[in-house]
Amino acid sequence: MRRRPFPLITLLIVFAIFGFSYRLWNDPIQLLKQIFFIIFIVAVFYGIYKWVQRQRFGQSYQRAVKQSKKLHHQKTKPTSKKQPRPTALKKKHATHLTVIEGKKGKKKNRASF
Repeated sequence: MRRRPFPLITLLIVFAIFGFSYRLWNDPIQLLKQIFFIIFIVAVFYGIYKWVQRQRFGQSYQRAVKQSKKLHHQKTKPTSKKQPRPTALKKKHATHLTVIEGKKGKKKNRASF
C-alpha cells in the first residue's frame, strides 16, 4: 500500500518548483549567483565541521598513542647502530582454537545400525 505525502509538504514542493522555474525564466544569472552562494556557505560549514572533527580526533589519537607506549614499554631504537637482520624470522601467532576431546577411544556399536 502506497502512502500519500502530507499535503503541506506537497504544497511546499509545488511552490519550490514554481519559484525555481520563475527565477530561471526571468533572471537566470541571479539564480546561478544564489546557487553558488549556497554551495559556498555549505562548503564553509563542511570545512569547519571537518576541521573541528580533525582537532578532536588528533588529540584523542595522541593520548591513545602515549597510553599505548606506556603500556607496552616501547623504546625508540638508536638509528646510528645497524644490527644484522636475522635470516629467518619466525612469526608467533596466538592460536584461538581449542581441541575438543570427543569419543575418540570408544568403538562404534555396529549392531545399532
